[in-house]
Amino acid sequence: MKPLRLYVFLMLLLFCPVLRAQDTLFDQSKVNSIHIIIHPDSLEAIMQDVFSNHYYKAVFVYDYESGADTVYDAGFRLRGNTSRLSQKKSFKISFNEFAQGRRYMGVKKLNLNGQHNDPTMIREKLFYDIWNKAGMPPRRTSFVRVYINGSYRGLYTNLEEYDKDWLNRVYHENDGNLYKCTYPASLVYFGPDQQTYKDIYNNYETGDRAYDLKTNESADDYSDLVALITLLDQEADTSFARMIKEKIDVAGVLKAYAIDIATGNWDDYAYLKNNYFLYDRGQSGYFSFVTFDTDNTFGIDWFGIEWATRNCKSWYNDTEARPLITKLLQVPAFDEMFRMCLDTIVNNYTYPDSIFPHIDTLQNLIEDAALEDTYRTLDYGYTVDDFYDGFSKAVDDHSPYGIKPFLEKRYETVKEQLHPSSNPENGHLSFFVYPNPATDKIRLYSEKPGSCYLTIIDCWGNAVMSTMSQPGADINISGLARGIYMLKWQLADYTGIQKIILQ
Repeated sequence: MKPLRLYVFLMLLLFCPVLRAQDTLFDQSKVNSIHIIIHPDSLEAIMQDVFSNHYYKAVFVYDYESGADTVYDAGFRLRGNTSRLSQKKSFKISFNEFAQGRRYMGVKKLNLNGQHNDPTMIREKLFYDIWNKAGMPPRRTSFVRVYINGSYRGLYTNLEEYDKDWLNRVYHENDGNLYKCTYPASLVYFGPDQQTYKDIYNNYETGDRAYDLKTNESADDYSDLVALITLLDQEADTSFARMIKEKIDVAGVLKAYAIDIATGNWDDYAYLKNNYFLYDRGQSGYFSFVTFDTDNTFGIDWFGIEWATRNCKSWYNDTEARPLITKLLQVPAFDEMFRMCLDTIVNNYTYPDSIFPHIDTLQNLIEDAALEDTYRTLDYGYTVDDFYDGFSKAVDDHSPYGIKPFLEKRYETVKEQLHPSSNPENGHLSFFVYPNPATDKIRLYSEKPGSCYLTIIDCWGNAVMSTMSQPGADINISGLARGIYMLKWQLADYTGIQKIILQ
């Protein structure tokens, strides 16, 4: 091989590991290791000026089962908001900061979150596993050990960056406006002037806007966002219902809201006007909604609020305006869509019998790395017992629930709020079908045991399927076409009808 060709080949091996399987970087079955080698003076500067977003040069080494890759002149800095003041910091790695366009395993940046306020250290990862399984715009996550200059800094959640590469992977295009929306991004209308919204800041010290345009920055054109906010200021009538469907993915917004409710994610748009992205697909004026920063979930609390039993019908902060949620829920068809989404989430994805085995898998996966992590003990004094207790019982005031008890209580609460129990005064019997919407099978829930006679009726009034079933048993509906049906059920002397959607 000629010297020039050999040099090019070696450079490709060193700087373009994108040819390797990207799943290696987000390994679901192992806890791989990231090593950062950085000059001590640079590291000290990072730790002293905690609100700086300045990148310092570092050597990045990714150590995994089948090998180890080295990237020189990677960018390294702190990331996060309140976590910058914690003892266990969170970090951001940029592979293209000092080498324009460079990627490692297909990504330009990585986010390493320390999970310093979570005794179990799995909450953010668990949320995204549910989010991805529910068919939302997927974000890849994994667990990694992080070492800085040879010293073990602890177990971290490795999260994919929301950037143009992510947009390409998810939407197959990336030329639209991507807004990172953080507190106090309420989507409340303050007039038609773009500058008004640009001047709302999340952090004056770092210059971070509450509505922060992360793509097409040079154009700095917020007209699409202002158009959406303007529409949300209108009365929620028939005209609004028609127009909002052309402005934003309504089903996606409502499903994201349902996931927040099911997982207890209050650090979101609905309660705290925080932590979401809006993406204007192809600059068409049609937005997608994406949740991020999801560590305050599954029972974590800072306000003394009982999140496990909070009413799912008014999860949002009703002391302030939240037009994206409240206006949508004022439209009857959207409110019904939301209820179906929430019903499906809690009965399919956060249902204790379904999610507990996965929680056990995550616990077993990270156990050794978590127990060896002394940095996780510095902020709240978490012990070895606290790590284990965090899955099954309260640990401290801001972690008043173990993850499993929280999910059990949340499931029972939402089920009761969506489908009130039988009551002699109102003659109502709790009976429902999940998941709904469904694809190939449905299952029945009933407070009363015994066989049910079911009839599925299409939109023309034709009975397309009839069967006997027991509560909890799967019913195969794979032979039915997608669409809206009515399910009529008969249990002893009680008869009811429920709408179901097959997709």
